[in-house]
Parts: sequence; C-alpha cells; structure tokens
Amino acid sequence: VDDEGNLLPAIIRLKNKNDSQEASFWYPPPPGTPDDHPDSLSWLLAKMYFRCSDGQIYALITHFCRGHAVNEVFAVSAHRNLPSAHPILRLLHPHIQGIVAVNSQARDLLVNPRSSAFSLFLSAGDHLPVVFTNYYRNTFHYQKLTIPEDIKARGVEEMCGAEYLFAEDSLSLWNALRKYVGEVVELAYPSDKDVAEDTELQNWTTEMVEVGFRGFEDGAGFPKRLNDRTSLSDLVTVVIFNLSIFHAAVNFQCLTILGYNPNCPGVLIKPPPAQGEKITMERILDTLPPKQVAFVQAHLANLLGSLSPVEKFYVSTTERNRGGLREEVNMVCEKQLACVDRLTAELRLLQDKISERNKDREMIYDVMSPENVPLTTQS
Repeated sequence: VDDEGNLLPAIIRLKNKNDSQEASFWYPPPPGTPDDHPDSLSWLLAKMYFRCSDGQIYALITHFCRGHAVNEVFAVSAHRNLPSAHPILRLLHPHIQGIVAVNSQARDLLVNPRSSAFSLFLSAGDHLPVVFTNYYRNTFHYQKLTIPEDIKARGVEEMCGAEYLFAEDSLSLWNALRKYVGEVVELAYPSDKDVAEDTELQNWTTEMVEVGFRGFEDGAGFPKRLNDRTSLSDLVTVVIFNLSIFHAAVNFQCLTILGYNPNCPGVLIKPPPAQGEKITMERILDTLPPKQVAFVQAHLANLLGSLSPVEKFYVSTTERNRGGLREEVNMVCEKQLACVDRLTAELRLLQDKISERNKDREMIYDVMSPENVPLTTQS
C-alpha cells in the first residue's frame, strides 16, 4: 500500500502446472521505464496471465456460483417451506423472485456440460465440474457472506474509505439492510422463543443446510436451526444482500471487466513465459486469443451485464422510470411499511454520498449506488 492508500502489486508468480513448467517471477518495472521496454512488456504480459486466471474465478465462482447458484438454494427452500402469508417469505419475496428462472437459463446455456457458452471464451470453460467442486466446495462458507465478518477476516477494514470502494459501499449497504431486517423481524417475533418454535422457519433453514448445501463440510457454516431473533436477522440479511447487492456488484461490472479482451482475457493461447525470456509486443499479440473469441467474450459480457427490463430497484427514480422497494414489498402492516420507508430514506442519503464522492473521480464507481441496485437476481 502506497502513501495514498492505493494497493500496488509487488510481484506476480506464474506457473503452468499442465506442462510441469518451473514457476517464473515478474516484477514491476522501475519508475520511468518506457512502455515498449522489455521490462515493461514482461510486466504487462505477466499481468495479463494473472488477469486471465483471476477472470476464471470472477466469472465462474464469484459471479455464477455465489451470485446465482447459491441464491437458488435460498429461494427454493423458502418457497417449499414458508407459506405465502409467512412474514419472512413476505420479507424475502421482492428479492427471491426471478432467480430460479434465470438460473434455469444459465444451466441450459452457460454451464451445460454438453454445450457451455463459457467454453467459447474461458480457458476453464471445458472443466466446469472440476472448477466448481475443487474450488467452491473448499472455499465457500457462511462467514464469507456476512459482510462485516468477511471484511475483518480478510484484513481490509482500514481500506474502507480509501480506494476499496466495494468494501466501503458493501459495509454501508449491509448496515442499512441489517437494521431494516432486524426491525421487521422484531415486529413478527416478539421474543426469541417465537423464533425457536416456528417450525416452518426451522424447516426452511434445515433444508438449506441438509439439501441445498449437502456435500459442503458442516453445511458450509449455515445455521441448521435458528434459536433467536439475532441469528434469524443475520441469516435473512445474508440472503437478501447476496441476492441483490452482491449480485449487482459483480454482474453489472461484466462489460467493464471483460469487454476489452487484453484487460481480462478469458483465454491465452501460449504458455506463460519462462524466467528470463525477453518479451516483445509480438509475443504479447501472439498470446491473445483470435478476434472471434474476443468478440464472443465482449458480446456475452455485454449480454450478461445488462439490466433486465423487469428490474425493480431499492430506490425509485422518476427520470429513469424505475420502481423502488416500496412498490414491491408484500407487506400490509403500517409498522412494516414504516420500516421500508426508513430504509429507503437511509439509502437515499447513501446514494447522495456516493454521487458526491464520484464528482472528483476520474472513473466513477456507482454500481452499488442504491438507485442502480436491483432487488433481485434477474440477469
């Protein structure tokens, strides 16, 4: 981290395990090094390999697994176990509609083992079961979905408010959402005993653990039983946050990240350079995929990162003709609607704060501004 709080890379290690190639190590060029100098070009190529690898995790694990597949577990179990009049289903309803349908399309088109669209531009696209099983099953945990705990576990608390805007906005949105969920839960359950004795609620979380996360160690850390209002509020906040805010943060960055192929190539067609290899621009261009593959990547990134025409958002905006949470909730009690109004008011303040922050930025970051965050996963 430099004096201005920016996180800077110090070294990149490249290793081609498929060819038993020795690892190579690449360093940033000294300040002032010309862009066409071999030291600058070798660092550029090393970054492209890193971005290619990281892009596989982003597209397959961060976006599809966490932003889509996990959310279906929450939704299906809720619809199977909570009756339509249940207060928690009413609280969840604006956020779980749409996820099953869009995931069904993804299974047919994106991650179908017989015909995967991901295999057209991702180097890991032909090995989806291996990636999902070996990586996600070993890393996914309930704690990672609890934003304050995840930020603390990764040791990035001090970067909130600097240049780690995802963490800063995530924490602000989490706190507002957790307060709202807690208020609604307390209206529905006067005591912890009421939570513990709600068999429909217990069936919801038990099925999530025993069926949805079967095969994960200890049910991926999800509570199998809810004994008090705090644990219920935490779980519901996790569910709503992941279905809406987290998905928006990763989904609507698709074109920004993947649209320009050299920035994050889905596949590189030459092996990583050996230690000491003199890198030229010709070597870099020969490593990039053919134009047809780059086009498919940009096209799918644009398609996946576009808003669905039926999206509703946390905060309504008249000029964009976007509906807000108030119009979508299935609540009829005035006290519950007052909770929605308080959340909306707090989110509008956060929206103004993000807008003000972006005035001085060369590249704005508003993907998590409440007026841009859909209530559910529709795309």
